[in-house]
Amino acid sequence: MTPAEHGRSDRFPRQTLDAELAQRLAVRVERCQARAGELAATLEAEARQLIDRDLNGFDELLRRKGAQVEALEEAEQQLRRVLTEAGYPPGTAGVRAVLRTAPESLRSAWGELEQLLRTIQARNEANGRLIHRNLDHTRRLLDLATGAHERADELTYGTHGRYTASDRSRRITRA
Repeated sequence: MTPAEHGRSDRFPRQTLDAELAQRLAVRVERCQARAGELAATLEAEARQLIDRDLNGFDELLRRKGAQVEALEEAEQQLRRVLTEAGYPPGTAGVRAVLRTAPESLRSAWGELEQLLRTIQARNEANGRLIHRNLDHTRRLLDLATGAHERADELTYGTHGRYTASDRSRRITRA
C-alpha cells in the first residue's frame, strides 16, 4: 500500500457507511434523479420541437428548462454539502470514498444518476446540433431569397482567371 493509499484508508476506513448518513445521501441522490428526470423529459420535448421546427411555446419550454437546470444544480449542491458535512473531501474524491463503503442500493442509485446525467448531456449536445442545423438551413434560405448566394457563396474563378460569382444558367458547353 502506498503512503497516499494508507493516508486515505486512515481517514475513511473501509467499514460500512453509517446508516443515517447513507439514508441522507440516498434521499439527496433520489432528489437529484427526480430533477434530472424532469430535465431529461424537457430536453426530449425540446428535441421534438426542434426536429419539427415548431416554435409554439418554445419560449416557455426554454424557461422551464432553465428552471430545471437550476433545480438540478441546487439538488446536487445539497448532496455535496451532506458529503462535506460528513467530513469527505469535495468533488469526485469524496464521492468515491463514500461509495467504497456505501450499501449496494446507494451505489446503484448513484450509478443510475450518473448515467442519467450522461444521457442529459448527450441530449443537450444533440439539441445544440439541431439548433445549429436549423440556423444554417434558415441562413441558406435567406441567402437564396435575397440573392446573397450569388454574391458570396458561389464565387469562383472565371475564364480569364478573375474571381467572380458563378453563372448558374451557364450551359455546360460554355463551362
